[in-house]
Amino acid sequence: MKKNKGQSGYVLLEALVALLIFSLGLLGMIGFQAASSKIATDSRFRTEAAMLADELLAKMSASTISTVESDYAVGGAKFDAWLNERVKNASKLPNVTVKPTFVRSATSETMLVTLEIRWTLPGQTLADKGHEVEGVYETRALIF
Repeated sequence: MKKNKGQSGYVLLEALVALLIFSLGLLGMIGFQAASSKIATDSRFRTEAAMLADELLAKMSASTISTVESDYAVGGAKFDAWLNERVKNASKLPNVTVKPTFVRSATSETMLVTLEIRWTLPGQTLADKGHEVEGVYETRALIF
């Protein structure tokens, strides 16, 4: 049997093309894994922020309406105790800040409370500005 010299190395070329296709697929899967990990982390932080907001709103609802604003405004005794014990020491939100806003209604029996919880997302910065990316959770509730 004679071998045709024009066909030598063809199997090696096929193997290299197959390796290239496999490598591109593997790189795509690694990129997908990184993106899904980032989404899962963001989801975990948002869930924790929602639970913290619900907890604070429940504490406000359990208080008398006349003392809610003084106790739970920034600098209020109950707010500071909750912030230090529950948010800063026990939560996993990095660089977290909580800002409550109170709007009194026409009657003294109800109050609209807005809670804004902000945190920095670890390892994420805006490329063009060099600022850290923040996560924000905001909720409103009517307390009576």
